Amino acid sequence: MQATSQPPVSSTKPSLPPLWTKGFIALLITQFMVALNDNIFRWLIIPIGKCAIGWSDKQDAIRTIGSLAFLVPFLLLATYAGFVCDRYNRRHVLIWCKVAELIIMILGTIAIVSQSVPFMLLTLFLMASQSAFFSPAKYGSLPNLVPAERISDANGYVSMTTMVACLGGQVLGGVLFVLTTLHPEAPSEGTGGMNGWFLWSAVIIGVSILGLISSFFIPSIDAADPKAKFPINPFEQTIKDLGSLIKHRRLFWIAMASSFFWGLGALAQINIDKYATEYLNVRQDWAMALLVALSAGLALGALLPGRLSRGKIDLKLVPIGAFLIMLFCLILGFTPYESIPAGMKAASPASFGFVFGAAVLFLMGLSAGMYDIPLVATLQMDSPQESRGRILAAYNFFSFTAMALAAIVQMALASAPIGETRIATGSEEVVKTGLNGANIWFVCALITLPVFILTLRAFIPKGRRADSVHD
Repeated sequence: MQATSQPPVSSTKPSLPPLWTKGFIALLITQFMVALNDNIFRWLIIPIGKCAIGWSDKQDAIRTIGSLAFLVPFLLLATYAGFVCDRYNRRHVLIWCKVAELIIMILGTIAIVSQSVPFMLLTLFLMASQSAFFSPAKYGSLPNLVPAERISDANGYVSMTTMVACLGGQVLGGVLFVLTTLHPEAPSEGTGGMNGWFLWSAVIIGVSILGLISSFFIPSIDAADPKAKFPINPFEQTIKDLGSLIKHRRLFWIAMASSFFWGLGALAQINIDKYATEYLNVRQDWAMALLVALSAGLALGALLPGRLSRGKIDLKLVPIGAFLIMLFCLILGFTPYESIPAGMKAASPASFGFVFGAAVLFLMGLSAGMYDIPLVATLQMDSPQESRGRILAAYNFFSFTAMALAAIVQMALASAPIGETRIATGSEEVVKTGLNGANIWFVCALITLPVFILTLRAFIPKGRRADSVHD
């Protein structure tokens, strides 16, 4: 009897569903514009505030207060953001956030022209407030806009474009400050950003308008919990939202691991300014180049998880990223000190120490992107649909608490009664107590060590394959 022929078995792997839908592209452009404007405005206000009348001798205070003004809204408004994200159509939430941003940028223009630092900080606070609502709506929309198999890729592109926007915003903010300031290398009090201020005003308002237009192309997303009740007592509801996250034990620890990333990132961002201007002794505008190096690494690192774990979320990458972050923080601690050459006002950005610092910061950013993307993707996919907004808002609360604490920790380390830093001021040299920028990188490496050990034990258990969203 002749055997019946069987159809050949295909050896090709099934293709992944499409990622680049109209809705995902619209969301990507909208969030890019939000991150771009956040950073243009933030890095425009910082140098303008540092040379505002009565504030030129309070640079450490400007760094810390500015960071807290940007972070505190995410703590105060986390409950309301989670409620709005679950109660209403997320497309509408995103659009109204963009409308609010446009209004705030108009107020920001008035604040800077008035040269009132408190008014500038208030508008920064308001800008962060609309971002506090935008963030959970953005991340909560991704599972509705892309297939589950592409969620890691989608998060990678969201993070990559966010980092590119941060990079572009940092550069544009600095460039706009230089273009609108007489003698930007040593501006007189009250002159920062005032020479042709309409230039930066047109940029921040124009970016807001472009983002608002793109938000209209995001498709409708039904409310996850249309019967959600308004939280009259935000603190009580915040505790309930945190409890909702904590009761999902696995999601809670993943949120804690990701919050560490944001806290360490905030500490690194604040320390870069000190590291550049007081340890490498370069001009203020070259501190931006180090932030660009870190952001560029983060942008590329955000794409790695999707490439290394095609079609799934692979948490084995998390401890690898943690180890590399720790290693590069340690290496940064050994950056050679750069003194100011005789007859010069600042060290050269071509010095070995500066180039060394930029290269290592890029590699650290690359590692950090690989660390955080699998964590955020897992939170999105494993959170229950009906409470996803509140869980993501609770995660935001933890993340921004970590970032606020980082600003306080950096200030404490910089003013600790140990160590000393020699700072050039004109023809004199001032000795300042506290850990210098390189010492603080050692502290970053030290606090990353237990995180590396914990993630290694959690995501690469002995004798078992690592956890993933498909387990």
